[in-house]
Amino acid sequence: MTAPTLAMERTALAWRRTALGAAACALLFAHEAMIDGHPTWTIPLAAAAVALLLAVVGWARGRALEHGHAGSAHRSIATTALAVAAASLIAVVTVLLNG
Repeated sequence: MTAPTLAMERTALAWRRTALGAAACALLFAHEAMIDGHPTWTIPLAAAAVALLLAVVGWARGRALEHGHAGSAHRSIATTALAVAAASLIAVVTVLLNG
């Protein structure tokens, strides 16, 4: 195990901040779905799944950095990008079909 550097700590904090932002978006979508006359839960559920995935990926990346495995994060970044793209696509399709 190596001593954590400030860059590793900033990276872990950035993953946490991103997961919290995604969770806030999911809560806002859920709130909008509840006050809407005909709620569609597809968008809030997709956003919640992305927030959960970001939390898990961020936690795993933080643990890897904590244990000195500062290797490439290509897989984590690709997973995150695909999840956000999929949730965005679900949101667009849902809005177009219900709009």
